[in-house]
Amino acid sequence: MQCSCLQEFRVVEIEEQVSDEVFARFRCDACDWAVGAEGPPKDLDPLMLSIKWTDEAQYHLSRLPPYLAPLVHDETETFARDQRLKIMTHSRLIAARNKGMVEWSSDAERRLANVPSGIRTMAKVELERTALDRGMSEVTVALMEEVKTRYFGMATGRG
Repeated sequence: MQCSCLQEFRVVEIEEQVSDEVFARFRCDACDWAVGAEGPPKDLDPLMLSIKWTDEAQYHLSRLPPYLAPLVHDETETFARDQRLKIMTHSRLIAARNKGMVEWSSDAERRLANVPSGIRTMAKVELERTALDRGMSEVTVALMEEVKTRYFGMATGRG
């Protein structure tokens, strides 16, 4: 991203928000102009020239044993490059650790079988994407209810 003085903006910080979004701060070193952008990581990825880690993701990486942290760092950045991700959040760190896969609880699998076949694949993809975006390793009935409420404005009390 280029400033009006024709110099490149430098990423100063990327902060994770409660809403699964990030806030990125940029600064032009030539004219000291600053700008920020907020949104889902996938929308801000194109603004980054290289992989940038949020403080929260770096914190979780630092909590790993010293012999494991460099391996997880390399594994995560390889996953990010393969997926064309530039912003490494805590959720994406977990997704990388899970190789982009999530498990399904047995209750959630049974409930998915009740979804009409015409939308079952679409529902499965959206549920897995939501779980990965949140750093969850498993799709649960609670997540299914939340997604159902978000998309259809309804939820059932069924278990």
